[in-house]
Amino acid sequence: MCRPYLDIRPQLFSFVGLLAVVAIVDAYRRGAHARLLALLPPTMALWSNLHASFIYGLGTLVLLAGGELLKAARRLPDAPMPLSRAFGLAAAVVVAGFACLLNHEGTRAFTFPFEILRAEGEWRTGIVEWLPPVLFRSAPFNPASFGPFFVAQAVLAVAVLLAAARRFDLSDSAHVAMTGVMAFSARRFVPLFALVAVPFAAKNLAILRDRFLVRRAALSGARGATAVVALCLALLAAVIPRWIAEARQTYADGLFEGMVREWVFPRGAVEFLERNPLPGRLFHVYAWGGYLLYRLPDRPVFIDPRAHTVYPGEFFHEARKVESGEPEWSDVLDRHEVALVVWPSAGFAGELYGRLLAQLAASPSWQRVYDDNHSAVFAHLQRGRAWIDAYRAFRLAYPDNAGAQLFLANAYLDANEFERARVQMREVLRRFPGAAASIRRTEERLLGGAGSSGSPDAWFGVGFSREVRGDGARAVEAYRTALERGLSGPAADYARDALPRLEPAPGG
Repeated sequence: MCRPYLDIRPQLFSFVGLLAVVAIVDAYRRGAHARLLALLPPTMALWSNLHASFIYGLGTLVLLAGGELLKAARRLPDAPMPLSRAFGLAAAVVVAGFACLLNHEGTRAFTFPFEILRAEGEWRTGIVEWLPPVLFRSAPFNPASFGPFFVAQAVLAVAVLLAAARRFDLSDSAHVAMTGVMAFSARRFVPLFALVAVPFAAKNLAILRDRFLVRRAALSGARGATAVVALCLALLAAVIPRWIAEARQTYADGLFEGMVREWVFPRGAVEFLERNPLPGRLFHVYAWGGYLLYRLPDRPVFIDPRAHTVYPGEFFHEARKVESGEPEWSDVLDRHEVALVVWPSAGFAGELYGRLLAQLAASPSWQRVYDDNHSAVFAHLQRGRAWIDAYRAFRLAYPDNAGAQLFLANAYLDANEFERARVQMREVLRRFPGAAASIRRTEERLLGGAGSSGSPDAWFGVGFSREVRGDGARAVEAYRTALERGLSGPAADYARDALPRLEPAPGG
C-alpha cells in the first residue's frame, strides 16, 4: 500500500516523522524513562520545517496523549498508565506543539494544511492522489490491497471488542480510526493508514491468540521464535524472485531513474529541447513539471506539482482546461503566449491526454516538430516561428532513439525528400531492429486505406515501406499500382526511378 508513494518527494518526510513520534510515545507507554519524551519537541520542530504533514503528527500526539489521560483518569482499557505519567506525556506534547512554531512560515504553517483541505474546487478534484480511494481496484495511487487490508482491520477490531473488550486499546483505536477517515478522504493518506494499522493489527492478533489458543506456550520462547522466522523466510522466498526481476527492470537505467519512474516522463522530448535551445514558452502535462524543472533548469515551466504552494487556483484551472482539451484550450495558450507544447504522443497518451493531442494534430496553428511515440513537441506557427523554420529546413537535432529517428524520416517524406527518407529509414532499421514493427504497422494501415479508397498516395506509401524493408518485388507491385491510379508530382518521379532499381534483371 505504501509502494506507489515511495518516490523522491517531500511527502516521504511524513512517513519518517510519523514513525518517529509513534515510536517515542509507544516506548513511553511501555514504561520507558520520561527523559525519552525530550525527543518529541526537536522531532516535531524538524518535521515542521520539512513537510506540512507535521500537523498530522501533532494531531497524532494530541490524540494519543488525550487517550492516555482519559484512560488514566477513568481506568479504561488497555493497561492505563499512572495519571502522573499521562500528565508528563501531555506536557511533552504541549512543548512539542510550541516547538513546531520554529519554522520559516510561523503560524501560517498550522493553517496551510487546512487551506488545502478546503480547496475542493481548486486542487483536490484535479490531482489524482487527492481523490478518494476506490476499494478493491488498482489505479494510479490507488493500491488494490487497501480494500482487503481495511476490511481485515475492521474485522480484527470488532473481534477483539466482542471477545476481549477490556483489552481493546482506546488510544490506538482512535489513532487508527482518525487515519482511516483521512485515507478514505484522499488516497495520498493510504500509506499513513498502513503504517499505523500494522502494529494495531499485530496487537489485536495477539489478544485473540491469548483469548482462544489454549497452548500459548507453543508460540512463545525459542521454539515459537524459530517457527515465526521459518514462516517469514518461506514467505520471503516466495516473493523475492519476483521482486528481484521487477527491481532489475525498474532500475536498469539507474537508481534515480528507477526511483522517479523516469519512463513516465518525456525523456526524449526533453533531450530534443536540450539539443535545440530555441526560444518559446512551454506548456506541458501538469505532472511533468517537476521533471522539466530538473532536466531543463534554464527553460521556465508552465506549472509544476508544487501546486497551491506556488500557483493560484485559477491558474491551475486554466491549465486543467488545456489538459482536458476543453473548447477554451487554444484561448488559454494564446493568452499565455505559449509557443511549444510538450505532450504525450499516440503511443502513450491514452484517453486522459488523447483529446488535446488530437486537437493539436488537427489544428492549422500548430506543427508537430518532434515525436518518439512516447512524447511529442508541437510548435505554434507564429509564436514558435524559429522552431517551424528550423523544422522545415531540417536544422533541428534529434535524439538518438528509434522513435525520434523515425519521425525525422517521416519529416523527409512529408517534404517529398524521398531519397533522404529512404536512407534514413534503412539506417534506423539497421541500428534499431525493433523499429521494423512500427514500419510494418504503418504499411498495414496504408494498405487498408489503399484497398478501400484506391488512393494512389496510399499505394505509394505501401510501396515505399516495402522498399525500405527490402521487399523489392512487392514494392514494384505497389509502385506500379500507384502510377496506374494517377500518382503525380515528386512521388511519381521517385516511383518511376525506383522501378528499374527494384525490378529483377532479365533472366534473373
